[in-house]
Amino acid sequence: MAKILVVTSGKGGVGKTTTSSMLAWVLEHAGMSPGFLIGGIPQNFAVSARLGETPFFVVEADEYDSAFFDKRSKFVHYRPRTAILNNLEFDHADIFPDLPAIERQFHHLVRTIPSEGLVIHPTTEPALSRVIKMGCWTPVQTTGEGGQWQARLLSEDGSRFEVLFEGELQGAVEWDMTGLHNVANALATLAAARHVGVVPLLGVQALSAFKSVKRRMEKVADVHGITIYDDFAHHPTAIATTLDGLRKKVGDAPIIAVIEPR
Repeated sequence: MAKILVVTSGKGGVGKTTTSSMLAWVLEHAGMSPGFLIGGIPQNFAVSARLGETPFFVVEADEYDSAFFDKRSKFVHYRPRTAILNNLEFDHADIFPDLPAIERQFHHLVRTIPSEGLVIHPTTEPALSRVIKMGCWTPVQTTGEGGQWQARLLSEDGSRFEVLFEGELQGAVEWDMTGLHNVANALATLAAARHVGVVPLLGVQALSAFKSVKRRMEKVADVHGITIYDDFAHHPTAIATTLDGLRKKVGDAPIIAVIEPR
C-alpha cells in the first residue's frame, strides 16, 4: 500500500490536521479516492476517517509514544512512501526530555522511507534541517524561501497566491483560508500530491475548492456585525500564526481573542 504521511511536532494547531485534510481533498479531486485518518473533520468530507478505494492513504501522525510498553514514536510504525514534515519544536515534555530527543525520533522516521519515496519539509525549520543532516537516503523537496516550492503572495493575508515549482509558475490559489502557515501547508500538499501523480495545476484547482476543517478558523456566527470564529490553536506558535493571518485579513478592525488554556 502506498501511504502518504503528514507529520508535525506536538505543537498542536500548526498544520498537521489541515495539511492532512488538504492532501486528502487534492487526491479526491484528482479522482484517486484515497483513504484517510485525520484528527479533525475536513469539511470537504464531513468524516474524519475512511478506508478508501485505492492504495493511497493519508495519515495524520505525530511523535507521541506508541504505548506504555512501546516508547517509540507512533509514526515509526507507519512505513510511509511520502512524508511531509511540516514543523518541529519542543513539546510533549511528559515524553521527551529535550528537542534533540524528538529529532532522533524524526530521524528514525526518515530512515523508514524507501529510496523511491519523498521527504518534504520547509526551509524555515532548523530542527528539521538537522534531522535531514543526520542522514537521509530518500529524495528531499523543500518548501518556502529558497526551496523548490515557493509561493508568491497576491494578497497579504494569504487568501490569494501563486505557486512556483523550481521557478516555474504552476497556477494560482484563491481560497477562504488565511495565514502564511496555510500557504506553507498548501505548498507541502502540492509537493506530496505531485509525487503520487497529481499535476500541480490540478492540485491548485483542488485547493481553491478546499473548505478547511472544523474548529480551524471556523466561522460559527455573525452577530450585529461581529464575526465569531472557533479555532483549536493552543500552542503559542499556532495562536500567533492564526492571529497574524486574521489581522492581515481584517486590517485595523478590533480582534478579541478568548483562549482556553490547555
